[in-house]
Amino acid sequence: MPQATSDPPRCNPTFGMDLQSPKILSMSIPVEISQLELELRKFGFSAFLLTVREDATSHVAHMSFELVDDELRCAVSRTAAKNVQTQPKVVLLWPPFEVGGYSMILDATCVAEEEMLRITPVSGVLHRPAPAEEPNSGACESDCAPLGT
Repeated sequence: MPQATSDPPRCNPTFGMDLQSPKILSMSIPVEISQLELELRKFGFSAFLLTVREDATSHVAHMSFELVDDELRCAVSRTAAKNVQTQPKVVLLWPPFEVGGYSMILDATCVAEEEMLRITPVSGVLHRPAPAEEPNSGACESDCAPLGT
C-alpha cells in the first residue's frame, strides 16, 4: 500500500523496491561464473535454494552443495524437484558471512535426476545494499561487484 504523500519515500534494500512507485530499481549486474569456485571457498557450500511452485509462490530450502565441473549438485528436495519440473529457473542465495558484507546471488537452471538436483549457474553477483547518495532522495542504491572481487 502506498504511503501518505507527506512521508518520504522508503526503500527495501533487500529487494530494491521503491514503495512509493512500485518499480524494481537496478540492483545487480550480470557477471561471468568463472570465479564461482573461488567465491564458494569464501561463502561455503551451503546456501538457500529458491524455486517457484505451480501457484507462483516461492519455496526456499537450505541445501548443501558440491561443485562438479561447472555444476552445483545437492541431494534432491522433494518440493524443489517437483517445482523445477515446471519452472527450471532457480536462485541460489548465500547470505553475508560478515556484518556489512556481500551476499552472493546466483541465477541458475536446475534439473532433478533421481536422488540429485543438478544446478547450472547462468549469472551471479555479489550484492549489498548501499545508502542513497542524497539523504531523503528516495533513491535505493546497491553496492554490487562481479564474482571474484
